[in-house]
Amino acid sequence: MSYFLFRFLIFFIIFEIFLVLLIKLLKFKNIPWIITNKDEYPIFNKQKIKMFLKKTYDKELGWNWKPKKSHKEKIFSKQNTIRFGKYGERKNFKYKNKNLQFNYASFGDSFVFCRYSNNKDTWQSQLGIVGAYNGLNLGVGNYGLDQIYLKYKKTIIPKNIKTIYIGFVPETLSRCLCSWKHYHEFNNLYAFKPKFIRYKKELKLLSNPIENLESFDNITKIIRNIKNLEFFYKRKFLKYKLTFPYFFSVFNNPKYNFKLFFYSFLKILNLDKNRIHDFIIRENCIKNDVYFNFKKNNEIISKLMNLIKRESKKKKQKVVFLVFPQKYDLEIKNKNYQKFFIKLKKKFSIIDFTDIFMNDEIEKIYLTGEYGGHLTKYGNKIVAKTILEKGYN
Repeated sequence: MSYFLFRFLIFFIIFEIFLVLLIKLLKFKNIPWIITNKDEYPIFNKQKIKMFLKKTYDKELGWNWKPKKSHKEKIFSKQNTIRFGKYGERKNFKYKNKNLQFNYASFGDSFVFCRYSNNKDTWQSQLGIVGAYNGLNLGVGNYGLDQIYLKYKKTIIPKNIKTIYIGFVPETLSRCLCSWKHYHEFNNLYAFKPKFIRYKKELKLLSNPIENLESFDNITKIIRNIKNLEFFYKRKFLKYKLTFPYFFSVFNNPKYNFKLFFYSFLKILNLDKNRIHDFIIRENCIKNDVYFNFKKNNEIISKLMNLIKRESKKKKQKVVFLVFPQKYDLEIKNKNYQKFFIKLKKKFSIIDFTDIFMNDEIEKIYLTGEYGGHLTKYGNKIVAKTILEKGYN
């Protein structure tokens, strides 16, 4: 027995040394999904703080595009320059016409913003080509429905606009459940945001924890105050955090961790950069769909939709909700999010693209792993065509 224990101890020490070196290497190579104790209170780069505050910070929304600014986005080997108009909207290729009239406004996340799409390939631009139907693209990447509602409420748009599109991915539920994205999307450090909580059968707004530059001087206190109130702190961050001795935390989630290590090396060695992105997005989609099983979670979405509908009536506008499944949402059997939105169709105008995309060529609809499964030009074309066919214009 003692000989067996001795051999096990030797194995344990050797394996632990291996894990220490492995995790140090992966952290050094900036693999964001490897988190350790240091990530409980990460270091905020002063230069990045200033850049964030200057470029996208918004006290009320968390982050937002600044009016009349520009943004460069790399799409494969090319760079696309995106310019924003006076409303903070993404300009499309027809903006050279100064007398252009807008028929609608679209608010939402990156599937509304059309991330990684050329300006002429967004679904808004294609609506203009196919149906001479021009609108404001007010989408912002990584927004939850809570931020979408707040932006819609505060944004002043031309009075002649009577149709509003509110678009989001099913993962909007996870986004609404957090006020610091780092606990859900590891190392998304500057993504602090407001969020709503259920309070006496209604929603109560918790403001953005970051109020200004000085907030970062007290960032440790801010993190300490919010972390135990965060949905994902215990459910995800602590669950996947690697702590010394690493042997036990690695084997606490062995399937996940060994896949993470393997795909990380594929990325580092330039053998396959997409596998790790596909893996992480798939994991997020699967877990997010489980959250739709619980009324206390999905009720936040339905109540936010009610608030948006109420706001649209005040402004005398028609609102249409667009549900954009990510590629790996389509792989889920018995999709909880789809059942949830089917029930809501009695109360709201909703286009859920799940069946529409599944009945088409999926590989043509989505970009590959590194680009987060966003829509291709063809995918955006399907969106524009569907909106026109449904008569929501």
